Amino acid sequence: MAENLAAYRNDFARIEKKIAGEFDAGKRRRVLAGLVFLLAIGLMLPLTSTQWSWTALADWFGGDAPVSMPLRMFVTLATVFGVIVSSIALMRRSWRLASAAMLGCGLGSLFGLFGYWSQAGMIVDGPHAPGIGMVLAWVSMVALTSQWLPVVLSRSPTDTHERPPLIRSGLYDASTRRSR
Repeated sequence: MAENLAAYRNDFARIEKKIAGEFDAGKRRRVLAGLVFLLAIGLMLPLTSTQWSWTALADWFGGDAPVSMPLRMFVTLATVFGVIVSSIALMRRSWRLASAAMLGCGLGSLFGLFGYWSQAGMIVDGPHAPGIGMVLAWVSMVALTSQWLPVVLSRSPTDTHERPPLIRSGLYDASTRRSR
């Protein structure tokens, strides 16, 4: 019997490695897909009173529209990590892509906050206030970050690494790994 399984050992190891690199989002998968869709809608709406997201991306290196650099960074990060990487991660169920999406969405959320502040405080003659698209896209990025976090922190059922023990105010003895 062992000889029969030895021929398949490499196949089993390859399949186990593939499964260990995937995640199962469960019901969270629909929420993530909905948030990606909501983000795409937010990026299609006007970001400011005078600027759309695609014009902010097209005028990256010196446009005439009053758009700050943090807002351009936000639009870029939202497009790349919020829409593209998140969509690919949901389709392929890859933990590496999910962690890249989580980190990119987190960084994009930070730039979204800076972009909102910079647009709201910009001194220009024309209207430049943040629009509904910016607010919707920023809230979607924050929600995407919060939804990707549990997926990335979850563990594979085939992962055999032991989790670190919990230490609770002297009630746990780490040397014997038993509660008192």
